[in-house]
Amino acid sequence: MGIAVGIDLGTTYSAVARINPQTGRAEVIPNVEGGAVTPSVVGIAPDGRILFGTEAKEQQELGDTNTAAFFKRYMGQSDYTIRMAGRDYTPIDLSGMLLQGLVRQAEQVGGEKIDGAYITVPAYFRNSEREATIEAGRRAGINVLGILNEPTAAAFAYGLNGKDTHQKVLIYDLGGGTFDVTLAEVDGDSIRVLGSDGSHILGGKDWDDAVARWIIEQFSDEFDIDLTDNDEELARLTVMAESAKKRLTKAPSATIAVNFEGHRGKYVLDRETFDDVTSFMLQETSDIVDRLFASVRPRVTWADVDGAILVGGSTRMLQVRDYITRMSGKPPLGGVNVDEAVALGAAIRANQDAAGHASPMLTIGAGRRATTGGGTAAAPRMLIGGKRISDATSHALGMILESTDRSRYVNGVLIPKNSSIPAENTRSAELRVPRSGGELEVYLLQGAETRPLDNEVAGKYVFSDIPYVQGGRTIINVSYRYDENGVIQVSAVQQETGRQLVMHREPIPEDMSWTDGSPADNQPESVAEPGTVYLLIDLSGSMSGHPLQEAIRAANDFVGQLDLSIFAIGVGGFGDEFANFCSPTHDERALRDCINRLKVGRETGYGTESPLGHMPPLLSEFDGAKLIIILTDGIWFDARSAVSEAQRCNDMGIDTIGIGIGEADEQFLQKISSIQDLSGLTDLSHLSESFSKIARAIS
Repeated sequence: MGIAVGIDLGTTYSAVARINPQTGRAEVIPNVEGGAVTPSVVGIAPDGRILFGTEAKEQQELGDTNTAAFFKRYMGQSDYTIRMAGRDYTPIDLSGMLLQGLVRQAEQVGGEKIDGAYITVPAYFRNSEREATIEAGRRAGINVLGILNEPTAAAFAYGLNGKDTHQKVLIYDLGGGTFDVTLAEVDGDSIRVLGSDGSHILGGKDWDDAVARWIIEQFSDEFDIDLTDNDEELARLTVMAESAKKRLTKAPSATIAVNFEGHRGKYVLDRETFDDVTSFMLQETSDIVDRLFASVRPRVTWADVDGAILVGGSTRMLQVRDYITRMSGKPPLGGVNVDEAVALGAAIRANQDAAGHASPMLTIGAGRRATTGGGTAAAPRMLIGGKRISDATSHALGMILESTDRSRYVNGVLIPKNSSIPAENTRSAELRVPRSGGELEVYLLQGAETRPLDNEVAGKYVFSDIPYVQGGRTIINVSYRYDENGVIQVSAVQQETGRQLVMHREPIPEDMSWTDGSPADNQPESVAEPGTVYLLIDLSGSMSGHPLQEAIRAANDFVGQLDLSIFAIGVGGFGDEFANFCSPTHDERALRDCINRLKVGRETGYGTESPLGHMPPLLSEFDGAKLIIILTDGIWFDARSAVSEAQRCNDMGIDTIGIGIGEADEQFLQKISSIQDLSGLTDLSHLSESFSKIARAIS
C-alpha cells in the first residue's frame, strides 16, 4: 500500500510532502539534490528526454528555448501554448509533465509508492483553472484526492506549532507568480476560512521584471543602448534581477554588472531604490487586503487581526514584513517555513478525513508500517496538525438572466462570495417548450457585478431534450454546487416531471456582446412559410458501423421534431457519386423507411465528392424556404469546387448547414454553410443534439 502526499504546485518552485510514519508529522520529501523545493520548469533535451526541475532550469539559463516556466499563470487558458521541440504544449500539458516528474522523484528519494495526492492552488483560482489543475494531475497518472487552497494549506502548517488558542489570522501568500490573501479563524481543532482574495498575475516575477527594467534604464542612460532588443540579454537580466532581489533580503545593497557588445555597466541597487521601483506592486497587495476586509461580514479591520502568516518565497522581501508590521502593529507570526508550509499543509489534508482525524489509510506506530488488515494489529492512528476545515468561496457565482422589466441582461448571483464550502443554491427559470422538445443555455458567471461582461464568463452549459408539458411552458430548476475542491457543478431538473436534464458543455462564444443589448432584440424570428429540407448523408467508407448508426438515429430524430404538414424532407447520399434516395415528401413513414435503409457505398461508392451541384434542380420545383443539411466525416476530394457549388445554392436562395464528425474540417464546414451558427464539428454522442438544434431553429 502506498502513501498519500501533498503537492505544492508553485509558479516558480514546487514541493512534495508526506506524513512521517514514525512521528505523525508532515515533512517535505527532498529532491534528488537534497533541496526542499524544485524549480517549476520543464523542458525537452536535445535527445528528446523530458526534463524538469533543476535540470530544466539549467537548460533555460543557457538560453535554450525548448524550456517552459511560469505556465501556472495561464492555467485554464485553452488558447495559450508554448512551443518546444516542434510541438505546442498547453499549460495542462506542462503542469502534467512537472507533476509526473515531481512524483517520480519523490518515490525515488522517499522509497515509497505514491497512491494519491492533494494538489494546492491559489485560493483565487477560478473554476477553469481548478479543473485544469485536476486534469494535469490525471495526465500525470496521479490519483488526485482533491484540490486545496494554498492559504488553507498554510493554516494547517501554522497549526503544527501547537497553537491551540482561537486566533483570527491573515495568511499573506506571495509566491513567484500569484498572490493570495485569506482571513481565517484557527484554533486547536479547526480552520474556518472567512474570505479570500488575490491576483493570479501578481508575484515575485513581477518584482524581478521591475528590477530588470531599472537595470535597462541605467544601461540606456549610460550607453544609449536598448537591451530590450536582445532576447538572450533580457533572459540574463531577469536572472540578475532575481539574484539582486534575493541579496537585498540580507544585505543593504546589491551590485549588478552588465556586459553587452563591449560596454560594461556596473550599478548598485540599494533597498530604498528597490522599494521605490516596486512600491506600486506592494500597494496592489495592500489594496487586495483592504478589498478582502471589506467583503467579510461583519466587516474586519487590521485591529481585528491577531496576526499575519507569511507564505511564499517572495515574502522574504523586507518590504513585505515592514508592511505587515506597520499595518498590524506587530511582526508577522513566526514558526512557518515560507517555502514548505503549503506542501506540509497539503500532506496533512491528504491524510485526514473531513473531521480532521487521521484517515484509515494512515496507521502509525513506533517502527511499524501502515497495514490494511491481517498480520499484526494496527497501531493507534495519529496525525499531528489535523484540523476540521470550513473553507469559503473565493468568487460569487451567477448566471446571465433577463432583468425583471426585460430591458437588459443582468448577473443573477446564486452563491455569494465567501459562502462556506460546500455551497449549493437553485434558481428557477420559466421556459417555452415546443412539442419537439426544448433547450436551455446557462452561462456561468464568476463575480458579483451586475453587468454580465464585468464578470468572468466561466462556462456555457446546455440542457437539451427538455420534454414538452401541457400548455407549452415549463419550470426548470437550475442548481449550482461549489464542491470541496472549489470546482463548480451545474445541474437542472424539470419541475413538472422531476426529470434530471441531460447537460453538455459547449465552448464560450467569442462574441458575447449581445449581453449588452436588450433581450427583446435577441428573440428569434418565427418561420411562417412552409419549407423544404434535404438531408445529405456522407456514405463514404469511413462512415461504416457506429458513425452511420448514429447518423440514422439523428436523421430519424430530426424527422420526428419537424411538423411534416409544413415541411417536406428529402434524403440523399454521397460518396464518389450522389444518389437521391427520397425526393422531398410529407410522408413520415416513407422518410423513415428511406433513412433506415441507408448503407455505406449504396449507389454512391466509397469516396467523398461534393453533392451540392445536384441540389438546385431537385429543389427548383418547391416554393418557400429551402435548406440543405450536409453531414460528413472527412475531407472532400475537391473542396474548392464544393465551396463554389454551395455559394451557387446560396445565391439561388437555398440555405446550407454543414455538420462534421470524425476527421471533418471545421473551416471547410463554415465555408459551405450559409447559416454558420448552426454548423460546425460535433461528436457522435452529440450528433442527435446538433440535428435537434437545427430542427428547433427552423421550427
